[in-house]
Amino acid sequence: MQKLTLISFGFKYGIPNANYYFDVSFAKNPARESRWSLFDQPDNQMVDYVLSQPKVNDFISALLPMMDVIITLDDDARIALGCNAGRHRSAIIVEHVAAKMRAKGVDVDVIHREWKK
Repeated sequence: MQKLTLISFGFKYGIPNANYYFDVSFAKNPARESRWSLFDQPDNQMVDYVLSQPKVNDFISALLPMMDVIITLDDDARIALGCNAGRHRSAIIVEHVAAKMRAKGVDVDVIHREWKK
């Protein structure tokens, strides 16, 4: 089975240990909307807000086939998606992409570096 690690992170805290990086800061930041704060965990409305953006869908549509190739070339693919703080946009997109890859039978680990438990 192919192995994939997806990491969400905030650029302002430095880059994590990964072998592929993508910046998702192009997505509108939900933390700038009055209904959420910088420290809110993603809820269903926030997920819909991020994933309903056409640019996000275009990015995901391009990323998924690229990930299919990467996992055939790299037996320990670690792909990191970052935004400014790593708490919303990158985390939401990582969760969505992880679900898509799992549906294809890929073993996916997810790390949200900036989420404090």
